[in-house]
Amino acid sequence: MGFLLKITGARALASFYRHIQINQPRLTTLAGVALILGVGAVHAIEAPEHFAFAAYLGGLFVATAAGTLVAAVGIGRGAKVWGWSLGAAICALAALAYLASRLFGLPGYPGAAGHWDEPWGSLALILEGLFLGGWFSVMTGLAVAYPEGRDWHD
Repeated sequence: MGFLLKITGARALASFYRHIQINQPRLTTLAGVALILGVGAVHAIEAPEHFAFAAYLGGLFVATAAGTLVAAVGIGRGAKVWGWSLGAAICALAALAYLASRLFGLPGYPGAAGHWDEPWGSLALILEGLFLGGWFSVMTGLAVAYPEGRDWHD
């Protein structure tokens, strides 16, 4: 893995984060909670509509909304590993599912293919991307969400 990082230049990019830190733990935590709750809200709002297309889609939307609540509680309580990582997994899977539905369609919902003009889907994709960026910055140490790890405090 180290060799791959070296030849692609990703190691130098990742080492850049060691020289910059954003010391706003409350803001970072609040932003993470707000973004993941936004993702959950969009999925909760859209769940009834997707139950009409296919029951499994509505169930996945409800499960996503419930998972974001769990992740938000974890982030708010300072669980860097499972709170932020659960939120990142949910966001990544939801974004991939949205992209797959728009590129190829889904079983029971073939009409979604090519319909990129869904405002709720676009909003969810933006929120998911922002959350994944925040997750990456917390995991690499750029943004400090838990000051006790660096002895930094607001």
